[in-house]
Amino acid sequence: MALQTGMCLLHKQFALDAATARLAGFREDLRAFLAQAGFDEKSSGEVVLAVDERLTNIIRHGYRGGPGKIELDARFSDGSLKISIKDYSAKFNPLNQPAPKLPPENPGGLGIFLTRKLMDEVTYDESFRSGNLLHLKKYKDKRGPL
Repeated sequence: MALQTGMCLLHKQFALDAATARLAGFREDLRAFLAQAGFDEKSSGEVVLAVDERLTNIIRHGYRGGPGKIELDARFSDGSLKISIKDYSAKFNPLNQPAPKLPPENPGGLGIFLTRKLMDEVTYDESFRSGNLLHLKKYKDKRGPL
């Protein structure tokens, strides 16, 4: 979990076991990183919720509750936060899922919908062959990149 600072750059890497019991500690670490980057409580809450949704879905659906690894790379530079989430479960592009019917008839199914609403950009890297790589971006200033 290296933390680098300098030239308005913060960088932190996380390596997690695919277990929901690990998420509480990770959320605390992510909140601390976001505070250091200067995100307010509302924006930090949005980022933490979006990332937590993705991690929960990877654990539940990608690894089906079994063992696995998840790697996150968080970078803040030039007024934007970029979080890359990598897992090694079966290929699955969540961005190809249809928008959910609202209000939902059954619980669940809103994870990627929430992620897209809470983050400014969400992209899936099809070129990553060993599993899944999702990029989330949030601008500190809602006007977009500097």
